[in-house]
Amino acid sequence: MPHGVPVYDFEELDFYELLGVSRSASPEEIKRAYRREIARYHPDRYVNASPEDLEYARRRSQLLTEAYTTLSNPSARSAYNLDRRRQSGRKSPRPAPPPPTPRDHQAELYQQARDHFEAGRYVQAIAALRQLHQINPFYRDSAELLANAESRLRDRTAGKRSVATPAPPRRLTLIVGAAAVLVLVSGAIWWLGSQNAPRSVDAGTGAIITPDVQPSPAPAEPTPTAPPTVPPATPTIPLAPSPLLEATVAPPTPTAQGIADASTPTPASPSPETEGALLLRDDTFDQGWASVRRTTWSVGPRDGRYRITAEAQVGVIWSYRSVPTSDVRLNVDVEVVEGEGGVILRFRDEQNYLLFTIAPQTGDFLLEQMRNGTLNVIASGARDGLRLPDGRFRIDARLRGSQVSIAVDGQSVVETDVPAPPTASRFGLAVVARETRSEAWFDHLEIRALP
Repeated sequence: MPHGVPVYDFEELDFYELLGVSRSASPEEIKRAYRREIARYHPDRYVNASPEDLEYARRRSQLLTEAYTTLSNPSARSAYNLDRRRQSGRKSPRPAPPPPTPRDHQAELYQQARDHFEAGRYVQAIAALRQLHQINPFYRDSAELLANAESRLRDRTAGKRSVATPAPPRRLTLIVGAAAVLVLVSGAIWWLGSQNAPRSVDAGTGAIITPDVQPSPAPAEPTPTAPPTVPPATPTIPLAPSPLLEATVAPPTPTAQGIADASTPTPASPSPETEGALLLRDDTFDQGWASVRRTTWSVGPRDGRYRITAEAQVGVIWSYRSVPTSDVRLNVDVEVVEGEGGVILRFRDEQNYLLFTIAPQTGDFLLEQMRNGTLNVIASGARDGLRLPDGRFRIDARLRGSQVSIAVDGQSVVETDVPAPPTASRFGLAVVARETRSEAWFDHLEIRALP
């Protein structure tokens, strides 16, 4: 190893140990392990971390990709296994050494993590603590140390530059004080709207790294509109104003874990063939939807439809809108040009959401839940009826409490209860870019309240 080139602990691991799977692991187990590990160490997560942390993540993600490429190919995996056996057989026998002093591997990992943590190398500290947790999750205060390391890494990555707003003098009169507060709030909302932009994408998990400042909802009154004419048994639910854009005149800006929440949509009259009061109908996507382009992903309206793209291994990219209730029926036409596309069924934040996607080239479907930062598969499979050469289909999803019912082109695909679904009333459109690029177009979106 040339002088000055760092040597990392994971470089001594073989491909199975690096992915955390057994040597008899199935291709599906290897695939899941790769997605889990690459989501932790993809360099895009650490663009604002220290150079040491960024280099550590870059090298580890390269080795993870090499391990997955080798072990996911049957012939390459067989050759790798044979080469490892040959290397083990070529080792010349040595005289038995004297009995070594018993090694406390847990203590060594804990001390390594402590050293990295105190030196500010949080990525390496997290890696050592996760290895320790695979052996003993209750070792000393390792759980608390891991939480502190992850918290500091998030703070460093976010690069928080919050500006404190001075409090108004206590003895001003009520009228003057109220006016000052209103001016400060308006100015703060305008400033946050101009600063709030995503910086990088967390590959594999769909999380966009939290931007500089989380905006607070603006206390604005909704604009009164005449309710549409509906039968008395089905009352119209008024639209809620957008919490981010109501008090600004600037175009919508991206927010954390997706794209900007839409401005207040104009309600349309409900058609008799669709149940419930119409909450959102926007076939042209020409108002309130974000239009953002980055190096590896983009979202925005085009030719009366909405288009989302993401390069390989970027993860989940979406755009969402808020409606007044979480029990809804969502319908949308989708055209997946390549990769996977679908809908965000509920979104609270980057750590809590529910996502349904289809890969029409293979007929695979997937219902995933991100719950407190942990990704779980709720339902998955493959159907011949979802193998669509033109990539076009219509999703009909119903959500009532924890019950989720999803049909595609009239074919029932998912009927299940989701454990502790996100408590939110945000719904939207999404693509998932795993090993390949993804691109999808959306049209005729309708979100209606269930009666």
